[in-house]
Amino acid sequence: MKLAFIIPNMKGGGAEKVLFRLLNYIAKNQNGYDIHLLLAKKEGLLLDGLNKNIKIFDFNKNHAKNSLFDIINYLRIQKPDYFISSLDYMSLISSLAYKISNSKATFLIWEHNNLSIHSKKTISNSLFLNKILIKVFYSFSKKIIAVSNGVRDDLIANFNFPSRKVVTIYNPAFDPDIILNSRDDCDDFLKINYNYIIAVGRLAKQKNYPSLIKAFKILKTHDVTKDIKLVIVGEGPEKQNIIDLIKSLKLNSEIFLFGHKKNPFPLIKNASAYVLSSINEGFGLVIIEALALKKQIVSTDCPSGPREILKDGKFGILVPVNNAAKLSEGLLAILNGDIFFEEDALFKRSQNFSVENCFGEFSKLLSEV
Repeated sequence: MKLAFIIPNMKGGGAEKVLFRLLNYIAKNQNGYDIHLLLAKKEGLLLDGLNKNIKIFDFNKNHAKNSLFDIINYLRIQKPDYFISSLDYMSLISSLAYKISNSKATFLIWEHNNLSIHSKKTISNSLFLNKILIKVFYSFSKKIIAVSNGVRDDLIANFNFPSRKVVTIYNPAFDPDIILNSRDDCDDFLKINYNYIIAVGRLAKQKNYPSLIKAFKILKTHDVTKDIKLVIVGEGPEKQNIIDLIKSLKLNSEIFLFGHKKNPFPLIKNASAYVLSSINEGFGLVIIEALALKKQIVSTDCPSGPREILKDGKFGILVPVNNAAKLSEGLLAILNGDIFFEEDALFKRSQNFSVENCFGEFSKLLSEV
Protein backbone atom coordinates (compact mmCIF):
# COMPACT_ATOMS: atom_id res chain seq x y z
CA MET A 1 0.00 0.00 0.00
CA LYS A 2 1.44 3.34 -1.06
CA LEU A 3 0.99 6.26 1.36
CA ALA A 4 1.92 9.72 0.09
CA PHE A 5 2.26 12.59 2.59
CA ILE A 6 2.80 16.18 1.46
CA ILE A 7 4.03 19.18 3.45
CA PRO A 8 6.03 22.28 2.38
CA ASN A 9 9.26 21.32 4.18
CA MET A 10 10.67 19.67 7.30
CA LYS A 11 11.92 22.76 9.13
CA GLY A 12 10.70 21.64 12.53
CA GLY A 13 7.34 23.28 13.33
CA GLY A 14 4.60 21.37 15.13
CA ALA A 15 3.05 19.83 12.01
CA GLU A 16 6.47 18.78 10.73
CA LYS A 17 7.45 17.17 14.05
CA VAL A 18 4.16 15.26 14.15
CA LEU A 19 4.63 13.98 10.61
CA PHE A 20 8.25 13.08 11.38
CA ARG A 21 7.21 10.91 14.33
CA LEU A 22 4.36 9.19 12.54
CA LEU A 23 6.34 8.40 9.37
CA ASN A 24 9.31 7.05 11.31
CA TYR A 25 6.99 4.87 13.36
CA ILE A 26 5.27 3.45 10.28
CA ALA A 27 8.58 2.87 8.50
CA LYS A 28 10.09 1.11 11.50
CA ASN A 29 7.17 -0.92 12.83
CA GLN A 30 4.61 -1.52 10.10
CA ASN A 31 5.22 -3.78 7.12
CA GLY A 32 3.31 -3.47 3.89
CA TYR A 33 3.49 0.32 3.56
CA ASP A 34 5.43 2.14 0.85
CA ILE A 35 5.89 5.63 2.31
CA HIS A 36 6.42 8.69 0.12
CA LEU A 37 7.14 12.15 1.52
CA LEU A 38 6.44 14.99 -0.92
CA LEU A 39 8.14 18.31 -0.17
CA ALA A 40 7.76 21.63 -1.94
CA LYS A 41 11.41 22.07 -0.99
CA LYS A 42 13.68 19.48 0.62
CA GLU A 43 14.93 21.46 3.59
CA GLY A 44 14.78 21.38 7.38
CA LEU A 45 16.54 19.98 10.41
CA LEU A 46 14.17 17.04 10.66
CA LEU A 47 15.34 15.52 7.37
CA ASP A 48 18.45 14.01 8.97
CA GLY A 49 16.44 11.84 11.33
CA LEU A 50 14.00 10.39 8.80
CA ASN A 51 13.99 6.63 8.35
CA LYS A 52 15.87 5.65 5.19
CA ASN A 53 12.90 3.59 3.98
CA ILE A 54 10.93 6.79 3.42
CA LYS A 55 11.21 7.92 -0.21
CA ILE A 56 11.44 11.70 -0.54
CA PHE A 57 10.18 13.62 -3.57
CA ASP A 58 11.73 17.08 -3.74
CA PHE A 59 9.87 19.56 -5.97
CA ASN A 60 12.55 22.18 -5.25
CA LYS A 61 10.13 25.10 -5.12
CA ASN A 62 10.48 28.06 -2.77
CA HIS A 63 6.71 28.37 -2.36
CA ALA A 64 4.10 25.64 -2.02
CA LYS A 65 1.92 27.25 -4.71
CA ASN A 66 4.68 26.74 -7.30
CA SER A 67 4.57 22.97 -6.83
CA LEU A 68 1.09 22.50 -8.37
CA PHE A 69 2.24 20.83 -11.58
CA ASP A 70 4.82 18.72 -9.75
CA ILE A 71 2.05 17.33 -7.55
CA ILE A 72 -0.15 16.65 -10.58
CA ASN A 73 2.67 14.75 -12.28
CA TYR A 74 3.44 12.81 -9.11
CA LEU A 75 -0.20 11.70 -8.71
CA ARG A 76 -0.46 10.64 -12.36
CA ILE A 77 2.82 8.71 -12.42
CA GLN A 78 3.15 7.26 -8.89
CA LYS A 79 -0.57 6.57 -8.34
CA PRO A 80 -0.57 6.41 -4.51
CA ASP A 81 -3.36 4.61 -2.67
CA TYR A 82 -3.65 7.43 -0.14
CA PHE A 83 -2.69 11.09 -0.50
CA ILE A 84 -2.49 13.05 2.77
CA SER A 85 -1.84 16.80 2.92
CA SER A 86 -0.79 18.91 5.92
CA LEU A 87 -1.06 22.70 6.50
CA ASP A 88 -3.82 24.83 5.00
CA TYR A 89 -1.96 26.61 2.17
CA MET A 90 -0.38 23.32 1.09
CA SER A 91 -3.74 21.59 1.29
CA LEU A 92 -5.37 24.11 -1.07
CA ILE A 93 -2.69 23.42 -3.69
CA SER A 94 -2.86 19.67 -3.07
CA SER A 95 -6.65 19.70 -3.43
CA LEU A 96 -6.44 21.46 -6.78
CA ALA A 97 -3.73 19.09 -8.02
CA TYR A 98 -5.77 16.11 -6.87
CA LYS A 99 -8.81 17.34 -8.79
CA ILE A 100 -6.90 18.20 -11.99
CA SER A 101 -4.96 14.92 -12.00
CA ASN A 102 -8.15 12.89 -11.70
CA SER A 103 -6.30 10.76 -9.16
CA LYS A 104 -7.90 7.58 -7.83
CA ALA A 105 -6.11 7.95 -4.49
CA THR A 106 -8.09 8.45 -1.29
CA PHE A 107 -7.41 12.10 -0.46
CA LEU A 108 -7.20 13.15 3.20
CA ILE A 109 -6.44 16.56 4.69
CA TRP A 110 -4.64 16.71 8.03
CA GLU A 111 -5.58 20.03 9.63
CA HIS A 112 -3.37 21.32 12.44
CA ASN A 113 -4.89 24.76 13.09
CA ASN A 114 -8.07 26.65 13.85
CA LEU A 115 -8.64 27.81 10.30
CA SER A 116 -10.98 30.67 11.17
CA ILE A 117 -7.94 32.28 12.85
CA HIS A 118 -4.94 30.77 11.11
CA SER A 119 -6.12 31.13 7.49
CA LYS A 120 -6.08 34.94 7.80
CA LYS A 121 -2.30 34.72 8.19
CA THR A 122 -1.57 32.00 5.63
CA ILE A 123 -4.19 32.33 2.88
CA SER A 124 -5.70 35.85 2.85
CA ASN A 125 -6.77 38.61 5.23
CA SER A 126 -10.39 38.03 4.30
CA LEU A 127 -12.12 35.33 6.34
CA PHE A 128 -15.03 35.49 3.90
CA LEU A 129 -12.74 34.58 0.99
CA ASN A 130 -10.96 31.94 3.05
CA LYS A 131 -14.27 30.31 3.93
CA ILE A 132 -15.13 30.00 0.24
CA LEU A 133 -11.71 28.64 -0.76
CA ILE A 134 -11.50 26.16 2.10
CA LYS A 135 -15.09 24.99 1.70
CA VAL A 136 -14.61 24.36 -2.03
CA PHE A 137 -11.13 22.83 -2.04
CA TYR A 138 -11.30 20.86 1.21
CA SER A 139 -14.52 19.28 -0.06
CA PHE A 140 -12.41 17.28 -2.54
CA SER A 141 -11.05 15.26 0.39
CA LYS A 142 -12.66 12.09 1.66
CA LYS A 143 -12.09 13.08 5.28
CA ILE A 144 -10.49 15.93 7.20
CA ILE A 145 -8.35 14.89 10.16
CA ALA A 146 -8.44 17.46 12.98
CA VAL A 147 -5.68 17.39 15.61
CA SER A 148 -8.04 18.43 18.41
CA ASN A 149 -11.76 18.64 19.05
CA GLY A 150 -11.40 22.42 19.01
CA VAL A 151 -10.04 22.33 15.46
CA ARG A 152 -12.84 19.94 14.49
CA ASP A 153 -15.52 22.19 15.99
CA ASP A 154 -14.05 25.20 14.15
CA LEU A 155 -14.22 23.38 10.80
CA ILE A 156 -17.83 22.38 11.38
CA ALA A 157 -19.07 25.68 12.83
CA ASN A 158 -17.19 28.17 10.64
CA PHE A 159 -16.77 26.29 7.37
CA ASN A 160 -20.01 24.28 7.37
CA PHE A 161 -18.43 20.87 6.93
CA PRO A 162 -20.73 18.01 7.97
CA SER A 163 -19.68 16.42 11.25
CA ARG A 164 -19.23 13.03 9.58
CA LYS A 165 -16.51 14.46 7.32
CA VAL A 166 -14.23 15.67 10.15
CA VAL A 167 -12.55 13.24 12.56
CA THR A 168 -10.29 14.00 15.52
CA ILE A 169 -6.98 12.18 15.82
CA TYR A 170 -4.70 13.61 18.47
CA ASN A 171 -1.11 14.30 17.48
CA PRO A 172 1.61 11.72 18.27
CA ALA A 173 3.32 14.06 20.69
CA PHE A 174 4.71 11.62 23.25
CA ASP A 175 7.93 9.88 22.30
CA PRO A 176 10.28 7.97 24.66
CA ASP A 177 13.15 9.80 22.95
CA ILE A 178 11.98 12.96 24.74
CA ILE A 179 13.13 11.41 28.02
CA LEU A 180 16.41 10.15 26.56
CA ASN A 181 17.22 13.45 24.85
CA SER A 182 16.47 15.40 28.03
CA ARG A 183 19.56 13.79 29.60
CA ASP A 184 21.96 15.31 27.07
CA ASP A 185 24.51 17.89 28.16
CA CYS A 186 23.51 21.50 27.55
CA ASP A 187 26.04 24.36 27.53
CA ASP A 188 23.21 26.87 27.95
CA PHE A 189 22.98 26.05 31.65
CA LEU A 190 26.28 27.87 32.09
CA LYS A 191 24.67 31.04 30.70
CA ILE A 192 21.64 30.91 32.98
CA ASN A 193 23.05 29.67 36.28
CA TYR A 194 19.68 30.40 37.94
CA ASN A 195 16.22 28.97 38.42
CA TYR A 196 14.15 29.67 35.33
CA ILE A 197 10.81 29.22 33.62
CA ILE A 198 10.75 28.28 29.96
CA ALA A 199 8.67 28.78 26.80
CA VAL A 200 9.36 27.02 23.50
CA GLY A 201 7.93 28.05 20.13
CA ARG A 202 8.36 30.27 17.08
CA LEU A 203 8.87 33.95 17.72
CA ALA A 204 5.60 34.78 16.01
CA LYS A 205 2.58 36.90 16.95
CA GLN A 206 0.51 33.76 17.53
CA LYS A 207 2.72 32.83 20.51
CA ASN A 208 2.13 36.24 22.15
CA TYR A 209 5.53 36.55 23.81
CA PRO A 210 4.90 40.24 24.67
CA SER A 211 2.18 39.09 27.09
CA LEU A 212 4.59 36.56 28.62
CA ILE A 213 7.36 39.15 28.98
CA LYS A 214 4.96 41.59 30.68
CA ALA A 215 3.77 38.77 32.95
CA PHE A 216 7.39 38.03 33.81
CA LYS A 217 7.95 41.69 34.65
CA ILE A 218 5.05 41.50 37.12
CA LEU A 219 6.38 38.21 38.50
CA LYS A 220 9.73 39.83 39.31
CA THR A 221 8.07 42.24 41.75
CA HIS A 222 7.56 39.39 44.26
CA ASP A 223 10.41 38.58 46.66
CA VAL A 224 10.01 34.82 46.20
CA THR A 225 10.69 35.12 42.47
CA LYS A 226 13.31 37.87 42.37
CA ASP A 227 16.02 35.40 41.23
CA ILE A 228 13.92 33.61 38.60
CA LYS A 229 14.86 33.92 34.93
CA LEU A 230 12.90 33.44 31.72
CA VAL A 231 14.21 31.31 28.86
CA ILE A 232 12.58 31.50 25.41
CA VAL A 233 13.57 28.90 22.80
CA GLY A 234 12.72 29.64 19.16
CA GLU A 235 13.32 31.79 16.11
CA GLY A 236 10.90 33.82 14.05
CA PRO A 237 9.81 37.13 12.53
CA GLU A 238 9.00 38.80 15.85
CA LYS A 239 12.51 38.43 17.26
CA GLN A 240 13.51 42.10 16.97
CA ASN A 241 10.22 43.32 18.46
CA ILE A 242 10.73 40.94 21.37
CA ILE A 243 14.30 42.15 21.89
CA ASP A 244 13.09 45.78 21.85
CA LEU A 245 10.40 45.02 24.45
CA ILE A 246 12.90 43.26 26.71
CA LYS A 247 15.19 46.29 26.52
CA SER A 248 12.38 48.77 27.18
CA LEU A 249 11.36 46.85 30.31
CA LYS A 250 15.01 46.65 31.44
CA LEU A 251 14.96 42.84 31.51
CA ASN A 252 18.11 42.26 29.44
CA SER A 253 19.84 40.29 32.17
CA GLU A 254 16.68 38.41 33.17
CA ILE A 255 15.45 36.96 29.86
CA PHE A 256 17.47 34.62 27.62
CA LEU A 257 16.63 34.12 23.94
CA PHE A 258 18.32 30.88 22.92
CA GLY A 259 17.09 30.63 19.32
CA HIS A 260 16.02 27.35 17.76
CA LYS A 261 17.21 24.20 19.50
CA LYS A 262 17.23 20.82 17.80
CA ASN A 263 17.03 19.33 21.29
CA PRO A 264 15.27 21.68 23.73
CA PHE A 265 14.45 18.90 26.20
CA PRO A 266 17.38 19.35 28.65
CA LEU A 267 16.29 22.97 29.04
CA ILE A 268 12.64 21.99 29.54
CA LYS A 269 13.54 19.21 32.00
CA ASN A 270 15.51 21.50 34.29
CA ALA A 271 13.04 24.41 34.27
CA SER A 272 10.98 25.30 37.33
CA ALA A 273 7.86 25.61 35.16
CA TYR A 274 6.74 25.55 31.54
CA VAL A 275 4.62 28.39 30.18
CA LEU A 276 2.56 28.81 27.00
CA SER A 277 1.21 32.29 26.25
CA SER A 278 -0.36 31.72 22.81
CA ILE A 279 -3.34 33.53 21.35
CA ASN A 280 -4.30 30.36 19.50
CA GLU A 281 -3.02 26.84 18.94
CA GLY A 282 -4.24 23.97 16.82
CA PHE A 283 -3.08 21.50 19.42
CA GLY A 284 -0.13 22.52 21.61
CA LEU A 285 2.45 19.81 20.96
CA VAL A 286 5.03 21.22 23.35
CA ILE A 287 2.60 21.02 26.28
CA ILE A 288 2.67 17.23 25.98
CA GLU A 289 6.46 17.26 25.71
CA ALA A 290 6.51 19.27 28.97
CA LEU A 291 4.08 16.81 30.57
CA ALA A 292 6.37 13.94 29.53
CA LEU A 293 9.17 15.67 31.46
CA LYS A 294 6.86 16.09 34.49
CA LYS A 295 6.80 19.88 34.33
CA GLN A 296 4.39 22.15 36.13
CA ILE A 297 2.54 24.02 33.37
CA VAL A 298 0.79 27.36 33.02
CA SER A 299 -1.00 27.86 29.70
CA THR A 300 -3.43 30.29 28.17
CA ASP A 301 -6.86 28.80 27.64
CA CYS A 302 -6.61 29.53 23.93
CA PRO A 303 -8.45 27.89 21.05
CA SER A 304 -7.66 25.09 20.88
CA GLY A 305 -5.78 22.21 22.39
CA PRO A 306 -4.44 23.29 25.81
CA ARG A 307 -7.77 22.78 27.60
CA GLU A 308 -8.15 19.33 26.02
CA ILE A 309 -4.57 18.29 26.79
CA LEU A 310 -4.64 19.61 30.35
CA LYS A 311 -8.14 18.19 30.83
CA ASP A 312 -9.88 21.38 31.98
CA GLY A 313 -7.05 22.26 34.36
CA LYS A 314 -6.52 18.83 35.93
CA PHE A 315 -2.92 18.68 34.71
CA GLY A 316 -1.95 22.35 34.54
CA ILE A 317 -3.12 25.90 35.18
CA LEU A 318 -5.25 27.56 32.49
CA VAL A 319 -5.44 31.37 32.35
CA PRO A 320 -7.24 33.83 30.05
CA VAL A 321 -5.65 34.74 26.72
CA ASN A 322 -3.66 38.00 26.53
CA ASN A 323 -3.89 38.67 30.26
CA ALA A 324 -0.39 39.27 31.64
CA ALA A 325 -1.64 39.69 35.21
CA LYS A 326 -3.41 36.32 35.28
CA LEU A 327 -0.46 34.64 33.56
CA SER A 328 1.81 36.04 36.24
CA GLU A 329 -0.57 34.86 38.98
CA GLY A 330 -0.51 31.35 37.60
CA LEU A 331 3.28 31.26 37.46
CA LEU A 332 3.52 32.66 40.98
CA ALA A 333 1.17 29.96 42.30
CA ILE A 334 3.40 27.26 40.77
CA LEU A 335 6.70 28.78 41.88
CA ASN A 336 5.34 29.46 45.38
CA GLY A 337 4.17 25.87 45.69
CA ASP A 338 0.57 26.96 46.25
CA ILE A 339 -0.48 24.70 43.36
CA PHE A 340 1.30 21.45 42.53
CA PHE A 341 0.38 18.77 40.00
CA GLU A 342 1.52 15.24 40.87
CA GLU A 343 4.42 14.44 38.56
CA ASP A 344 3.64 10.79 37.82
CA ALA A 345 0.11 11.81 36.80
CA LEU A 346 1.57 14.37 34.39
CA PHE A 347 3.79 11.74 32.80
CA LYS A 348 0.92 9.28 32.52
CA ARG A 349 -1.23 11.94 30.86
CA SER A 350 1.46 12.55 28.22
CA GLN A 351 1.41 8.87 27.26
CA ASN A 352 -2.21 9.20 26.12
CA PHE A 353 -0.80 11.06 23.11
CA SER A 354 1.63 8.36 21.98
CA VAL A 355 2.56 7.62 18.39
CA GLU A 356 1.15 4.12 18.87
CA ASN A 357 -2.27 5.53 19.75
CA CYS A 358 -2.12 7.96 16.85
CA PHE A 359 -1.20 5.26 14.34
CA GLY A 360 -3.95 3.00 15.67
CA GLU A 361 -6.54 5.71 14.99
CA PHE A 362 -4.90 6.59 11.69
CA SER A 363 -4.83 3.00 10.38
CA LYS A 364 -8.44 2.54 11.49
CA LEU A 365 -9.43 5.58 9.44
CA LEU A 366 -7.56 4.29 6.38
CA SER A 367 -9.47 1.01 6.59
CA GLU A 368 -12.82 2.81 6.75
CA VAL A 369 -12.51 5.39 3.96
